[in-house]
Amino acid sequence: MLFAALLTILGVATTVIHDFDTFWQLQSGKYMVETLSIIRTDLFTLAADVPRFEHCWLHDLLLYFGYQLGGYHALSVIKGLALGGTALALLWTARVRGASWCAMLLLLTPFWLSRGGWTARPQLWTFLFFALFVLILERHRRQGGKLVFLLPPLMLLWVNLHAGAVLAVPILAAYLVGEGGALALGKSTLSRAAYKRLWLAAGLVLLGFLFTPYTKEFIDTLFSAHQLGGGKEGAPIAQVFNMDWRPTTFATDPYFYYGLAGTALLMALGWRRLTLADLCLLGGLAIMGQQLSRHTSFFFFAMTAILPVYADSAAAWISSRFPLGIKSLLRWTATLAAAAIFIHYALPAYHTYGLFRTGLRTWHFPVAAAEFVKEHRLPANIYNTYDWGGYLAWTLYPEHRVFWDARQNSAEMFSYGWRVMSGHPGWEEVFEKFDVKTVVTKGCTVDTGQHYPIIDLLRKDPEWRLVFADVSALIFVRGDAVAADWLAQYELPDSRVDDTILSEARLLVEMEPQRYKGWWEIARIQMARKEYPEALFALEQDLRRTPQRDVQAENLYRMLYPLVRTGDGRP
Repeated sequence: MLFAALLTILGVATTVIHDFDTFWQLQSGKYMVETLSIIRTDLFTLAADVPRFEHCWLHDLLLYFGYQLGGYHALSVIKGLALGGTALALLWTARVRGASWCAMLLLLTPFWLSRGGWTARPQLWTFLFFALFVLILERHRRQGGKLVFLLPPLMLLWVNLHAGAVLAVPILAAYLVGEGGALALGKSTLSRAAYKRLWLAAGLVLLGFLFTPYTKEFIDTLFSAHQLGGGKEGAPIAQVFNMDWRPTTFATDPYFYYGLAGTALLMALGWRRLTLADLCLLGGLAIMGQQLSRHTSFFFFAMTAILPVYADSAAAWISSRFPLGIKSLLRWTATLAAAAIFIHYALPAYHTYGLFRTGLRTWHFPVAAAEFVKEHRLPANIYNTYDWGGYLAWTLYPEHRVFWDARQNSAEMFSYGWRVMSGHPGWEEVFEKFDVKTVVTKGCTVDTGQHYPIIDLLRKDPEWRLVFADVSALIFVRGDAVAADWLAQYELPDSRVDDTILSEARLLVEMEPQRYKGWWEIARIQMARKEYPEALFALEQDLRRTPQRDVQAENLYRMLYPLVRTGDGRP
Protein backbone atom coordinates (compact mmCIF):
# COMPACT_ATOMS: atom_id res chain seq x y z
CA MET A 1 0.00 0.00 0.00
CA LEU A 2 2.80 2.40 0.86
CA PHE A 3 4.56 1.68 -2.43
CA ALA A 4 1.30 2.30 -4.30
CA ALA A 5 0.85 5.57 -2.41
CA LEU A 6 4.36 6.72 -3.35
CA LEU A 7 3.75 5.77 -6.97
CA THR A 8 0.51 7.78 -6.91
CA ILE A 9 2.36 10.85 -5.63
CA LEU A 10 4.98 10.43 -8.33
CA GLY A 11 2.30 10.07 -11.01
CA VAL A 12 0.24 13.07 -9.93
CA ALA A 13 3.38 15.20 -9.49
CA THR A 14 4.54 14.32 -13.00
CA THR A 15 2.12 16.72 -14.64
CA VAL A 16 1.94 19.23 -17.45
CA ILE A 17 3.95 22.42 -17.00
CA HIS A 18 1.65 25.20 -15.86
CA ASP A 19 3.77 27.58 -13.78
CA PHE A 20 4.52 31.04 -15.14
CA ASP A 21 8.02 31.37 -13.61
CA THR A 22 9.31 28.33 -15.48
CA PHE A 23 9.86 30.25 -18.69
CA TRP A 24 11.85 33.16 -17.32
CA GLN A 25 14.11 30.54 -15.78
CA LEU A 26 14.35 28.66 -19.09
CA GLN A 27 15.37 31.86 -20.83
CA SER A 28 17.86 32.59 -18.05
CA GLY A 29 19.40 29.14 -18.42
CA LYS A 30 19.61 29.57 -22.18
CA TYR A 31 21.21 33.00 -21.82
CA MET A 32 23.82 31.73 -19.35
CA VAL A 33 24.73 28.79 -21.61
CA GLU A 34 25.01 30.95 -24.72
CA THR A 35 26.94 33.82 -23.10
CA LEU A 36 28.83 31.88 -20.39
CA SER A 37 27.92 34.64 -17.95
CA ILE A 38 25.83 35.08 -14.81
CA ILE A 39 22.68 37.21 -14.91
CA ARG A 40 22.94 40.37 -12.83
CA THR A 41 20.34 42.66 -14.42
CA ASP A 42 16.74 42.39 -15.61
CA LEU A 43 17.84 41.56 -19.15
CA PHE A 44 14.60 40.48 -20.77
CA THR A 45 12.30 43.34 -19.72
CA LEU A 46 12.03 47.04 -20.48
CA ALA A 47 13.83 47.57 -17.15
CA ALA A 48 16.90 45.79 -18.52
CA ASP A 49 19.37 47.75 -16.37
CA VAL A 50 17.69 47.07 -13.04
CA PRO A 51 19.80 44.76 -10.81
CA ARG A 52 18.52 41.20 -10.61
CA PHE A 53 19.44 38.58 -8.04
CA GLU A 54 18.89 35.26 -9.83
CA HIS A 55 19.46 33.09 -6.76
CA CYS A 56 18.25 29.94 -8.56
CA TRP A 57 20.82 30.11 -11.38
CA LEU A 58 21.76 26.43 -11.07
CA HIS A 59 18.09 25.46 -11.27
CA ASP A 60 17.82 27.56 -14.45
CA LEU A 61 20.69 25.64 -16.02
CA LEU A 62 19.26 22.26 -15.05
CA LEU A 63 15.88 23.30 -16.40
CA TYR A 64 17.36 24.39 -19.72
CA PHE A 65 19.46 21.24 -20.08
CA GLY A 66 16.36 19.16 -19.32
CA TYR A 67 14.43 21.06 -21.97
CA GLN A 68 17.21 20.44 -24.49
CA LEU A 69 17.04 16.72 -23.76
CA GLY A 70 13.29 16.18 -23.78
CA GLY A 71 11.36 19.43 -24.14
CA TYR A 72 8.50 20.20 -21.76
CA HIS A 73 8.00 16.47 -21.18
CA ALA A 74 11.41 16.29 -19.49
CA LEU A 75 10.51 19.23 -17.24
CA SER A 76 7.38 17.37 -16.12
CA VAL A 77 9.51 14.35 -15.23
CA ILE A 78 12.03 16.49 -13.29
CA LYS A 79 9.17 17.96 -11.27
CA GLY A 80 7.71 14.54 -10.55
CA LEU A 81 11.05 13.10 -9.45
CA ALA A 82 11.77 16.04 -7.12
CA LEU A 83 8.39 15.68 -5.38
CA GLY A 84 8.51 11.88 -5.37
CA GLY A 85 12.01 12.07 -3.90
CA THR A 86 10.75 14.43 -1.21
CA ALA A 87 7.99 12.00 -0.20
CA LEU A 88 10.43 9.08 -0.19
CA ALA A 89 12.94 10.93 2.02
CA LEU A 90 10.19 11.89 4.49
CA LEU A 91 8.99 8.28 4.73
CA TRP A 92 12.57 7.07 5.12
CA THR A 93 12.94 9.52 7.99
CA ALA A 94 9.82 8.14 9.65
CA ARG A 95 11.19 4.62 9.29
CA VAL A 96 14.55 5.66 10.75
CA ARG A 97 12.62 6.98 13.73
CA GLY A 98 11.04 3.53 14.16
CA ALA A 99 7.56 4.14 12.73
CA SER A 100 5.31 1.30 11.58
CA TRP A 101 4.20 0.95 7.96
CA CYS A 102 0.59 1.66 8.92
CA ALA A 103 1.45 4.92 10.72
CA MET A 104 3.64 5.97 7.79
CA LEU A 105 0.75 5.39 5.37
CA LEU A 106 -1.64 7.36 7.58
CA LEU A 107 0.75 10.32 7.98
CA LEU A 108 1.63 10.41 4.30
CA THR A 109 -1.79 12.03 3.76
CA PRO A 110 -0.62 15.52 4.90
CA PHE A 111 1.81 15.46 1.96
CA TRP A 112 -1.18 16.15 -0.32
CA LEU A 113 -1.88 19.35 1.56
CA SER A 114 1.34 20.83 0.15
CA ARG A 115 0.23 20.43 -3.46
CA GLY A 116 -0.33 24.16 -3.90
CA GLY A 117 3.45 24.33 -4.33
CA TRP A 118 3.72 21.42 -6.76
CA THR A 119 4.88 23.49 -9.73
CA ALA A 120 8.03 23.46 -11.83
CA ARG A 121 9.76 26.10 -9.73
CA PRO A 122 13.05 26.12 -7.82
CA GLN A 123 11.16 25.73 -4.54
CA LEU A 124 10.98 22.02 -5.43
CA TRP A 125 14.65 21.78 -4.53
CA THR A 126 13.94 23.34 -1.14
CA PHE A 127 11.25 20.69 -0.60
CA LEU A 128 13.72 17.93 -1.44
CA PHE A 129 16.68 19.33 0.53
CA PHE A 130 14.48 20.03 3.55
CA ALA A 131 13.53 16.34 3.58
CA LEU A 132 17.16 15.24 3.10
CA PHE A 133 18.41 17.49 5.91
CA VAL A 134 15.81 16.15 8.33
CA LEU A 135 16.61 12.56 7.28
CA ILE A 136 20.35 13.00 7.87
CA LEU A 137 19.82 14.77 11.18
CA GLU A 138 17.47 12.02 12.40
CA ARG A 139 20.01 9.38 11.39
CA HIS A 140 22.66 11.30 13.32
CA ARG A 141 20.46 11.48 16.43
CA ARG A 142 20.23 7.70 16.48
CA GLN A 143 23.55 6.50 15.07
CA GLY A 144 26.01 9.36 15.45
CA GLY A 145 28.95 8.81 13.11
CA LYS A 146 30.09 11.08 10.30
CA LEU A 147 27.04 10.95 8.05
CA VAL A 148 26.16 14.44 9.31
CA PHE A 149 29.07 15.80 7.23
CA LEU A 150 26.97 15.19 4.12
CA LEU A 151 25.08 18.34 5.04
CA PRO A 152 27.75 20.90 3.95
CA PRO A 153 28.06 19.57 0.35
CA LEU A 154 24.27 19.37 0.16
CA MET A 155 24.16 23.02 1.22
CA LEU A 156 26.53 23.97 -1.63
CA LEU A 157 24.00 22.58 -4.06
CA TRP A 158 20.94 23.91 -2.24
CA VAL A 159 22.15 27.49 -1.94
CA ASN A 160 22.72 27.68 -5.70
CA LEU A 161 19.45 25.98 -6.60
CA HIS A 162 17.13 28.16 -4.49
CA ALA A 163 17.37 30.91 -1.88
CA GLY A 164 15.09 28.77 0.27
CA ALA A 165 18.37 27.26 1.49
CA VAL A 166 18.00 29.72 4.40
CA LEU A 167 15.58 27.13 5.80
CA ALA A 168 18.68 25.15 6.82
CA VAL A 169 19.21 27.65 9.64
CA PRO A 170 15.98 26.97 11.60
CA ILE A 171 16.25 23.23 10.88
CA LEU A 172 19.75 23.08 12.39
CA ALA A 173 18.73 25.39 15.25
CA ALA A 174 15.87 23.04 16.16
CA TYR A 175 18.20 20.05 16.43
CA LEU A 176 21.02 21.93 18.15
CA VAL A 177 18.69 23.37 20.78
CA GLY A 178 16.69 20.17 21.14
CA GLU A 179 19.67 17.86 21.51
CA GLY A 180 21.54 20.36 23.68
CA GLY A 181 18.62 20.50 26.08
CA ALA A 182 18.27 16.73 26.06
CA LEU A 183 21.98 16.32 26.83
CA ALA A 184 21.69 18.74 29.72
CA LEU A 185 18.80 16.65 31.10
CA GLY A 186 20.61 13.39 30.43
CA LYS A 187 17.94 12.22 27.96
CA SER A 188 19.72 12.54 24.60
CA THR A 189 20.64 9.54 22.48
CA LEU A 190 23.64 11.52 21.21
CA SER A 191 27.06 11.32 22.80
CA ARG A 192 28.82 14.59 23.53
CA ALA A 193 31.29 13.85 20.73
CA ALA A 194 28.43 13.35 18.27
CA TYR A 195 26.83 16.59 19.49
CA LYS A 196 30.09 18.43 18.84
CA ARG A 197 30.18 16.97 15.32
CA LEU A 198 26.67 18.33 14.82
CA TRP A 199 27.89 21.82 15.75
CA LEU A 200 30.86 21.50 13.40
CA ALA A 201 28.63 20.37 10.54
CA ALA A 202 26.25 23.27 11.25
CA GLY A 203 29.13 25.73 11.05
CA LEU A 204 30.24 24.32 7.71
CA VAL A 205 26.68 24.50 6.44
CA LEU A 206 26.53 28.21 7.29
CA LEU A 207 29.80 28.75 5.41
CA GLY A 208 28.07 27.26 2.38
CA PHE A 209 26.02 30.46 2.06
CA LEU A 210 29.20 32.18 0.86
CA PHE A 211 29.75 29.86 -2.11
CA THR A 212 27.37 31.37 -4.64
CA PRO A 213 27.87 33.94 -7.44
CA TYR A 214 25.48 36.19 -5.51
CA THR A 215 27.15 36.10 -2.07
CA LYS A 216 26.70 39.82 -1.38
CA GLU A 217 23.10 39.86 -2.58
CA PHE A 218 22.33 36.76 -0.55
CA ILE A 219 23.73 38.27 2.65
CA ASP A 220 22.02 41.60 1.99
CA THR A 221 18.69 39.80 1.56
CA LEU A 222 19.17 37.86 4.80
CA PHE A 223 20.03 40.92 6.89
CA SER A 224 17.89 43.64 5.37
CA ALA A 225 14.23 44.42 4.86
CA HIS A 226 14.29 43.67 1.13
CA GLN A 227 11.54 41.41 -0.12
CA LEU A 228 10.13 40.24 -3.42
CA GLY A 229 9.23 43.14 -5.67
CA GLY A 230 12.12 45.51 -5.08
CA GLY A 231 12.32 46.06 -1.33
CA LYS A 232 9.88 47.79 1.01
CA GLU A 233 8.36 49.84 -1.76
CA GLY A 234 7.74 46.92 -4.07
CA ALA A 235 6.72 44.24 -1.61
CA PRO A 236 3.08 45.32 -1.13
CA ILE A 237 2.64 45.41 -4.92
CA ALA A 238 4.23 41.99 -5.28
CA GLN A 239 1.86 40.58 -2.67
CA VAL A 240 -1.11 41.56 -4.83
CA PHE A 241 -0.01 38.90 -7.32
CA ASN A 242 1.71 36.40 -5.01
CA MET A 243 -1.00 34.83 -2.87
CA ASP A 244 1.51 32.66 -0.98
CA TRP A 245 3.38 35.71 0.39
CA ARG A 246 0.56 36.47 2.82
CA PRO A 247 -0.06 35.33 6.40
CA THR A 248 -1.99 32.08 6.74
CA THR A 249 -5.52 32.47 8.04
CA PHE A 250 -8.19 29.91 8.79
CA ALA A 251 -10.23 31.26 5.87
CA THR A 252 -7.39 30.79 3.36
CA ASP A 253 -6.03 27.46 4.64
CA PRO A 254 -8.14 25.70 7.28
CA TYR A 255 -6.15 22.47 6.80
CA PHE A 256 -3.07 24.13 8.26
CA TYR A 257 -4.95 24.81 11.48
CA TYR A 258 -6.51 21.35 11.44
CA GLY A 259 -2.96 20.04 11.06
CA LEU A 260 -1.83 22.05 14.09
CA ALA A 261 -4.66 20.63 16.18
CA GLY A 262 -4.03 17.09 14.94
CA THR A 263 -0.31 17.40 15.66
CA ALA A 264 -0.93 18.63 19.20
CA LEU A 265 -3.40 15.79 19.83
CA LEU A 266 -1.09 13.06 18.48
CA MET A 267 1.90 14.37 20.44
CA ALA A 268 -0.20 14.50 23.60
CA LEU A 269 -1.48 10.94 23.11
CA GLY A 270 2.00 9.70 22.19
CA TRP A 271 3.79 11.68 24.87
CA ARG A 272 6.10 8.75 25.66
CA ARG A 273 8.00 9.50 22.41
CA LEU A 274 8.13 13.24 22.99
CA THR A 275 11.50 14.94 22.47
CA LEU A 276 12.62 18.54 22.70
CA ALA A 277 14.03 18.44 19.16
CA ASP A 278 10.63 17.39 17.78
CA LEU A 279 8.96 20.23 19.67
CA CYS A 280 11.49 22.75 18.38
CA LEU A 281 11.19 21.58 14.77
CA LEU A 282 7.39 21.34 14.61
CA GLY A 283 6.90 24.48 16.68
CA GLY A 284 9.28 26.51 14.54
CA LEU A 285 7.69 25.30 11.29
CA ALA A 286 4.22 26.04 12.68
CA ILE A 287 5.23 29.65 13.40
CA MET A 288 6.75 29.99 9.92
CA GLY A 289 3.63 28.55 8.32
CA GLN A 290 1.38 30.95 10.19
CA GLN A 291 3.49 33.94 9.11
CA LEU A 292 3.56 33.09 5.39
CA SER A 293 1.27 30.70 3.56
CA ARG A 294 4.11 29.54 1.31
CA HIS A 295 5.76 27.98 4.39
CA THR A 296 2.85 25.73 5.34
CA SER A 297 4.17 22.98 3.06
CA PHE A 298 7.12 22.39 5.38
CA PHE A 299 4.86 21.88 8.38
CA PHE A 300 2.89 19.28 6.42
CA PHE A 301 6.19 17.60 5.42
CA ALA A 302 7.28 17.51 9.06
CA MET A 303 3.98 15.87 10.00
CA THR A 304 4.76 13.05 7.52
CA ALA A 305 8.29 12.54 8.89
CA ILE A 306 7.92 13.19 12.61
CA LEU A 307 4.41 12.20 13.68
CA PRO A 308 4.18 8.48 12.71
CA VAL A 309 6.02 7.38 15.87
CA TYR A 310 3.57 9.39 17.96
CA ALA A 311 0.69 7.69 16.17
CA ASP A 312 2.28 4.32 16.99
CA SER A 313 2.74 5.29 20.63
CA ALA A 314 -0.86 6.45 20.91
CA ALA A 315 -2.11 3.28 19.16
CA ALA A 316 -0.07 1.06 21.49
CA TRP A 317 -1.54 2.79 24.54
CA ILE A 318 -5.09 2.43 23.20
CA SER A 319 -4.73 -1.19 21.97
CA SER A 320 -3.23 -2.29 25.30
CA ARG A 321 -6.77 -2.09 26.66
CA PHE A 322 -7.96 -4.84 24.26
CA PRO A 323 -7.30 -8.60 23.94
CA LEU A 324 -4.94 -9.92 21.24
CA GLY A 325 -7.63 -10.84 18.70
CA ILE A 326 -9.14 -7.37 18.87
CA LYS A 327 -5.67 -5.82 18.51
CA SER A 328 -5.19 -7.61 15.19
CA LEU A 329 -8.59 -6.44 13.97
CA LEU A 330 -7.81 -2.88 15.05
CA ARG A 331 -4.49 -3.00 13.17
CA TRP A 332 -6.15 -4.07 9.94
CA THR A 333 -8.94 -1.54 10.40
CA ALA A 334 -6.40 1.24 10.96
CA THR A 335 -4.46 0.21 7.85
CA LEU A 336 -7.53 0.22 5.62
CA ALA A 337 -8.67 3.52 7.14
CA ALA A 338 -5.25 5.05 6.42
CA ALA A 339 -5.48 3.88 2.80
CA ALA A 340 -9.01 5.26 2.47
CA ILE A 341 -7.98 8.66 3.89
CA PHE A 342 -5.00 8.79 1.56
CA ILE A 343 -7.21 8.03 -1.46
CA HIS A 344 -9.75 10.64 -0.35
CA TYR A 345 -7.14 13.40 -0.39
CA ALA A 346 -5.45 12.09 -3.53
CA LEU A 347 -8.61 12.09 -5.67
CA PRO A 348 -8.98 15.90 -6.13
CA ALA A 349 -5.38 16.14 -7.34
CA TYR A 350 -5.85 13.11 -9.58
CA HIS A 351 -9.02 14.55 -11.14
CA THR A 352 -7.18 17.83 -11.82
CA TYR A 353 -3.85 16.51 -13.06
CA GLY A 354 -4.25 12.82 -13.86
CA LEU A 355 -1.28 10.45 -13.73
CA PHE A 356 1.99 10.89 -15.62
CA ARG A 357 0.68 13.60 -17.95
CA THR A 358 3.68 15.40 -19.36
CA GLY A 359 4.21 18.39 -21.61
CA LEU A 360 2.77 21.92 -21.58
CA ARG A 361 -0.70 23.17 -20.64
CA THR A 362 -0.92 25.17 -23.86
CA TRP A 363 -4.09 27.15 -23.15
CA HIS A 364 -2.46 28.50 -19.98
CA PHE A 365 0.18 30.40 -21.97
CA PRO A 366 0.23 32.67 -25.04
CA VAL A 367 1.66 29.96 -27.30
CA ALA A 368 -0.20 30.93 -30.48
CA ALA A 369 -0.11 34.63 -29.56
CA ALA A 370 3.70 34.61 -29.33
CA GLU A 371 3.90 32.90 -32.73
CA PHE A 372 1.56 35.56 -34.12
CA VAL A 373 3.82 38.32 -32.81
CA LYS A 374 6.88 36.70 -34.38
CA GLU A 375 5.25 35.78 -37.68
CA HIS A 376 3.82 39.25 -38.27
CA ARG A 377 6.68 41.13 -36.64
CA LEU A 378 4.36 43.21 -34.55
CA PRO A 379 5.84 46.49 -33.41
CA ALA A 380 7.71 46.90 -30.12
CA ASN A 381 7.45 47.73 -27.35
CA ILE A 382 5.16 45.10 -25.84
CA TYR A 383 2.98 45.49 -22.80
CA ASN A 384 1.96 42.14 -21.32
CA THR A 385 -0.01 40.95 -18.34
CA TYR A 386 2.11 40.12 -15.33
CA ASP A 387 2.18 36.34 -15.40
CA TRP A 388 2.82 35.97 -19.13
CA GLY A 389 6.05 37.94 -19.16
CA GLY A 390 8.16 34.84 -18.59
CA TYR A 391 6.73 32.90 -21.51
CA LEU A 392 6.98 35.89 -23.85
CA ALA A 393 10.59 36.48 -22.77
CA TRP A 394 11.34 32.81 -23.46
CA THR A 395 9.84 32.92 -26.95
CA LEU A 396 10.38 36.51 -28.15
CA TYR A 397 13.76 37.63 -26.75
CA PRO A 398 15.94 39.26 -28.11
CA GLU A 399 13.64 40.68 -30.82
CA HIS A 400 11.24 41.90 -28.13
CA ARG A 401 11.62 42.74 -24.46
CA VAL A 402 8.60 42.24 -22.24
CA PHE A 403 7.20 44.97 -20.01
CA TRP A 404 7.42 42.91 -16.80
CA ASP A 405 7.20 39.34 -15.59
CA ALA A 406 6.37 37.30 -12.51
CA ARG A 407 9.92 37.66 -11.16
CA GLN A 408 10.12 41.40 -11.69
CA ASN A 409 12.65 43.11 -9.41
CA SER A 410 11.83 46.76 -10.14
CA ALA A 411 9.37 48.50 -7.82
CA GLU A 412 8.90 51.19 -10.46
CA MET A 413 7.91 48.68 -13.15
CA PHE A 414 5.59 46.95 -10.69
CA SER A 415 3.87 50.27 -10.09
CA TYR A 416 3.56 51.07 -13.79
CA GLY A 417 2.44 47.56 -14.69
CA TRP A 418 -0.16 47.39 -11.97
CA ARG A 419 -1.54 50.80 -12.96
CA VAL A 420 -2.05 49.65 -16.54
CA MET A 421 -3.33 46.16 -15.80
CA SER A 422 -5.91 47.55 -13.35
CA GLY A 423 -7.04 50.21 -15.81
CA HIS A 424 -6.19 53.07 -13.43
CA PRO A 425 -6.09 56.65 -14.75
CA GLY A 426 -2.77 57.40 -16.42
CA TRP A 427 -2.38 54.10 -18.24
CA GLU A 428 -2.06 55.97 -21.54
CA GLU A 429 0.87 57.98 -20.15
CA VAL A 430 2.62 54.74 -19.17
CA PHE A 431 2.25 53.47 -22.74
CA GLU A 432 3.64 56.73 -24.07
CA LYS A 433 6.56 56.67 -21.62
CA PHE A 434 7.62 53.19 -22.77
CA ASP A 435 6.50 53.61 -26.39
CA VAL A 436 4.16 50.60 -26.18
CA LYS A 437 2.62 49.67 -29.51
CA THR A 438 1.54 46.05 -28.88
CA VAL A 439 -0.42 44.57 -25.98
CA VAL A 440 -0.51 40.83 -25.26
CA THR A 441 -2.96 40.07 -22.46
CA LYS A 442 -4.69 37.17 -20.78
CA GLY A 443 -8.44 37.24 -20.63
CA CYS A 444 -8.72 36.56 -16.87
CA THR A 445 -6.56 36.56 -13.78
CA VAL A 446 -5.32 33.18 -12.62
CA ASP A 447 -6.10 33.96 -8.95
CA THR A 448 -9.84 34.73 -9.05
CA GLY A 449 -10.81 34.47 -12.73
CA GLN A 450 -11.77 38.14 -13.06
CA HIS A 451 -11.13 39.73 -16.46
CA TYR A 452 -8.45 42.42 -16.63
CA PRO A 453 -9.85 45.99 -16.56
CA ILE A 454 -7.32 47.18 -19.16
CA ILE A 455 -9.17 45.06 -21.72
CA ASP A 456 -12.30 47.21 -21.35
CA LEU A 457 -10.28 50.38 -21.93
CA LEU A 458 -8.45 49.02 -24.97
CA ARG A 459 -11.58 47.76 -26.69
CA LYS A 460 -13.21 51.20 -26.31
CA ASP A 461 -10.16 53.21 -27.43
CA PRO A 462 -10.19 53.88 -31.22
CA GLU A 463 -6.39 54.01 -31.27
CA TRP A 464 -6.15 50.34 -30.33
CA ARG A 465 -7.30 47.46 -32.56
CA LEU A 466 -7.90 43.82 -31.72
CA VAL A 467 -5.91 41.60 -34.12
CA PHE A 468 -5.69 38.25 -32.32
CA ALA A 469 -7.94 36.22 -30.02
CA ASP A 470 -7.89 32.59 -28.95
CA VAL A 471 -9.06 30.62 -25.91
CA SER A 472 -7.05 32.73 -23.45
CA ALA A 473 -5.01 35.41 -25.28
CA LEU A 474 -5.79 38.77 -26.84
CA ILE A 475 -3.50 41.00 -28.88
CA PHE A 476 -4.15 44.69 -29.45
CA VAL A 477 -1.96 46.94 -31.62
CA ARG A 478 -1.91 50.67 -32.16
CA GLY A 479 -3.65 51.30 -35.45
CA ASP A 480 -1.06 53.85 -36.57
CA ALA A 481 1.85 51.44 -35.89
CA VAL A 482 0.93 48.87 -38.56
CA ALA A 483 0.15 49.00 -42.28
CA ALA A 484 -3.46 49.82 -43.14
CA ASP A 485 -3.85 46.85 -45.50
CA TRP A 486 -2.47 44.46 -42.88
CA LEU A 487 -4.88 45.88 -40.29
CA ALA A 488 -7.82 45.52 -42.68
CA GLN A 489 -6.96 41.83 -43.06
CA TYR A 490 -6.40 40.94 -39.40
CA GLU A 491 -8.61 43.24 -37.33
CA LEU A 492 -11.24 41.26 -35.40
CA PRO A 493 -14.74 42.20 -34.23
CA ASP A 494 -15.19 43.33 -30.64
CA SER A 495 -17.27 40.25 -29.79
CA ARG A 496 -14.12 38.12 -29.92
CA VAL A 497 -12.99 39.75 -26.68
CA ASP A 498 -15.93 38.26 -24.80
CA ASP A 499 -15.34 34.92 -26.51
CA THR A 500 -11.83 34.83 -25.05
CA ILE A 501 -12.87 35.94 -21.56
CA LEU A 502 -15.65 33.34 -21.53
CA SER A 503 -13.47 30.47 -22.73
CA GLU A 504 -10.63 31.21 -20.30
CA ALA A 505 -13.02 31.69 -17.40
CA ARG A 506 -14.51 28.27 -18.13
CA LEU A 507 -11.08 26.66 -18.27
CA LEU A 508 -10.00 28.32 -15.03
CA VAL A 509 -13.05 27.25 -13.03
CA GLU A 510 -12.79 23.76 -14.46
CA MET A 511 -9.28 23.52 -13.02
CA GLU A 512 -10.19 25.26 -9.75
CA PRO A 513 -13.89 25.92 -9.02
CA GLN A 514 -13.00 28.32 -6.18
CA ARG A 515 -12.12 31.03 -8.72
CA TYR A 516 -15.41 32.74 -7.99
CA LYS A 517 -14.84 35.75 -10.26
CA GLY A 518 -14.50 33.32 -13.16
CA TRP A 519 -18.05 32.19 -12.49
CA TRP A 520 -19.16 35.82 -12.44
CA GLU A 521 -17.50 36.46 -15.83
CA ILE A 522 -19.34 33.46 -17.28
CA ALA A 523 -22.65 34.66 -15.84
CA ARG A 524 -22.13 38.22 -17.07
CA ILE A 525 -21.39 37.22 -20.66
CA GLN A 526 -24.05 34.50 -20.81
CA MET A 527 -26.59 36.99 -19.51
CA ALA A 528 -25.65 39.50 -22.22
CA ARG A 529 -26.05 36.72 -24.79
CA LYS A 530 -29.46 35.76 -23.38
CA GLU A 531 -28.29 32.28 -22.44
CA TYR A 532 -30.15 32.45 -19.14
CA PRO A 533 -29.95 28.86 -17.79
CA GLU A 534 -26.15 28.89 -18.15
CA ALA A 535 -26.00 32.34 -16.55
CA LEU A 536 -28.09 31.16 -13.59
CA PHE A 537 -25.86 28.14 -13.00
CA ALA A 538 -22.73 30.32 -13.06
CA LEU A 539 -24.35 32.78 -10.65
CA GLU A 540 -25.11 29.93 -8.23
CA GLN A 541 -21.46 28.87 -8.32
CA ASP A 542 -20.28 32.46 -7.83
CA LEU A 543 -22.54 33.10 -4.84
CA ARG A 544 -21.57 29.78 -3.27
CA ARG A 545 -17.85 30.60 -3.38
CA THR A 546 -17.47 34.38 -3.08
CA PRO A 547 -15.76 35.34 0.20
CA GLN A 548 -17.87 38.48 0.61
CA ARG A 549 -21.46 39.43 -0.11
CA ASP A 550 -22.08 40.37 -3.77
CA VAL A 551 -25.31 42.38 -3.93
CA GLN A 552 -25.20 42.72 -7.72
CA ALA A 553 -24.96 38.96 -8.20
CA GLU A 554 -27.70 38.37 -5.61
CA ASN A 555 -30.12 40.73 -7.35
CA LEU A 556 -29.40 39.21 -10.75
CA TYR A 557 -29.93 35.72 -9.31
CA ARG A 558 -33.29 36.71 -7.79
CA MET A 559 -34.42 38.02 -11.15
CA LEU A 560 -33.27 35.01 -13.17
CA TYR A 561 -34.22 32.18 -10.83
CA PRO A 562 -38.04 32.19 -11.18
CA LEU A 563 -37.86 32.77 -14.92
CA VAL A 564 -35.42 29.98 -15.65
CA ARG A 565 -37.03 27.53 -13.21
CA THR A 566 -40.50 28.13 -14.64
CA GLY A 567 -39.22 27.66 -18.17
CA ASP A 568 -40.00 31.20 -19.36
CA GLY A 569 -36.36 32.02 -20.09
CA ARG A 570 -37.12 35.69 -20.85
CA PRO A 571 -36.08 38.54 -18.52
